[in-house]
Amino acid sequence: MYPLAHLYFMELVLKRLDDAAILGSIFPDLVILSGLDWKTSHSLGEKIWHHFQNGGEEKILFSLGVFSHGIEPRGLDYYSDEKYGTFERGYCFEKARPLVDAVIEACSLSSSDGWWKAHNFIEMGVELYINRRRPELISNLRRAFSNIALISILSYELSSILKIEKALLEESFARFKQFAQDEPVDARTLALRFQKQIYLRYKIESINISRSRDIIEEGEKIVLQDIESFFQHVKKKMIPIWPISLK
Repeated sequence: MYPLAHLYFMELVLKRLDDAAILGSIFPDLVILSGLDWKTSHSLGEKIWHHFQNGGEEKILFSLGVFSHGIEPRGLDYYSDEKYGTFERGYCFEKARPLVDAVIEACSLSSSDGWWKAHNFIEMGVELYINRRRPELISNLRRAFSNIALISILSYELSSILKIEKALLEESFARFKQFAQDEPVDARTLALRFQKQIYLRYKIESINISRSRDIIEEGEKIVLQDIESFFQHVKKKMIPIWPISLK
């Protein structure tokens, strides 16, 4: 899932959105920029909780954010990407099936990458939905990225846990800040950002922005009927493994 989805889910579970919780909820995606692979970065919940659980409120909130995000323990991305209910894969993959051919054409991709990248369009559709429902969340994200003192403290502590230099972690926070830029959260902006991702991975210089924008908006329509029940399902699944008692 994209950043706003993780903030939305974190607040649904924790009933609060402090800066530390926000930064934790997006950390598994952010730390990939430091060199960790996706599977490792999305399996850090228990490790960070073990080190941070007695470190004060901010560290606890950060570690809970990380816990809520990943695939091991099973957080939001497990159910969105890996496995959901009786689906072959996660929620976003299943919802992306009708978009595969359009995404292949719009992004000049091979058929083997179509389903994988189409699920990103569902994720972007979810971002549109959440931004319409909770437009203040992007301001919360920007606020958290402006908390340089907290980012410095977290980077220092995480560097010893993850064996990654503090400066590299701080750089990863700074680079990921693009998702909180002062620009509209709309389908065109998301398509333009996605074009950069496609270039970095495939060296495809341009995608069809207009068509990609339309597919993102179609992705939002696809999830409207059951995205809230999906979030509630994941919350219910997480409660038994959550490291603290939820009131």
